[in-house]
Amino acid sequence: MLPLNTDRLLLYPCRLPLLTEIFLNHPHAREVLQAHIPENWPQPDLKEQLPHFIELLQHDPQSFPWMLWIIVHKEDAVVIGDIGFKGRPDKNGVVEIGYTLLPSWRKKGYMREAATILVEWAFRQPHVKKLIAECDVTNTASMKVLQHLGMEELKSPGEMLHWQLLNK
Repeated sequence: MLPLNTDRLLLYPCRLPLLTEIFLNHPHAREVLQAHIPENWPQPDLKEQLPHFIELLQHDPQSFPWMLWIIVHKEDAVVIGDIGFKGRPDKNGVVEIGYTLLPSWRKKGYMREAATILVEWAFRQPHVKKLIAECDVTNTASMKVLQHLGMEELKSPGEMLHWQLLNK
């Protein structure tokens, strides 16, 4: 599967070998991505999730490409973050998106660009009917990305906001 391509970014879906190389900090991952991998990537949350992603792909190969996608800045050939889904679409065609950028790359429109192309890709898949997301009530940058995608904020009690977007 080829990477998704925007004006400034490449999004690479992670198959099991690449996920394993990233987890092990193997230099071959840089060759596959044709990009520098900064020392502060993957961020702590993703580092914690990588073993789960690896195990899931080992037992359910069809989970690819419904997990991690790596965001590479084209011009600088550097990994700037990650985006993806929290698993395959469920039986109702619902899939949840999540994302993060390295701090030095934030507030420049990169996540908006990456999320837009990934949502477009997801909605081209025949079984995806709805996209959902959640973000902390204090995460205004994430809220702006979700709003840009056209997502509707749902009533949510507590610290997390819940969002949805129907495939039209």
